[in-house]
Amino acid sequence: MSRLTRADLPEDFTPETIRALGMRAVRQLARPDNGILTPDEQREFDAAWRSVIVDMRSRVQGAVDRAERGGRPQADPELRRSYARTQQRLLEQATRTRQVFPELELQQSGAPTSDEPGEARDVSIEELTEEIEETTTTLELLDRIASIQQQLLDHQESQRLFDTRGYFFALLVSVAVIIAGVAPLVEATTHDRTLIVVWTLAACLAAGAVYAAVRAVQRRS
Repeated sequence: MSRLTRADLPEDFTPETIRALGMRAVRQLARPDNGILTPDEQREFDAAWRSVIVDMRSRVQGAVDRAERGGRPQADPELRRSYARTQQRLLEQATRTRQVFPELELQQSGAPTSDEPGEARDVSIEELTEEIEETTTTLELLDRIASIQQQLLDHQESQRLFDTRGYFFALLVSVAVIIAGVAPLVEATTHDRTLIVVWTLAACLAAGAVYAAVRAVQRRS
């Protein structure tokens, strides 16, 4: 591995430029005796790094809180599995970031430790935080999908209850109409009874035709 030189580094050290550096470069620069930075540059680097640590700690802790908050969807089994996988991936990413930067566990900010990270992949701080943010966003999207699914289920259940009440009311009205029509039908002559039956059948057929037309329009919609 080639040795890090001043030419490999940004001109100024700010939280933004430090986030773009690889982990090995950050840890090497954290050593006061790194032989790369001047005393003034070292102070500038340390101040910017403390700011990065504060921001990273907040992001990582927020990701852990979001993953542990629960709220796993109950409706769709596939959605539950996707949610659980994303939840686990977010926790693993937060754990891996804390392993790479143990100073995230501290209550106060400070310069990075001089130990080399355990992972062979020399990713930048920006890449680590982007991975966590992407997974957090995925988890939030799954939460929203689950919420929409639950709202649809609640609406369907409410609609079924509404339809049931409608059918029951229609049945009561029908029974009342039948009972009200029995008396005059019994007292009517044979001719009148025939007319009553004919008009009743005609009304039923007309109602059925209207209902069929309405359902056909609804299906096309």
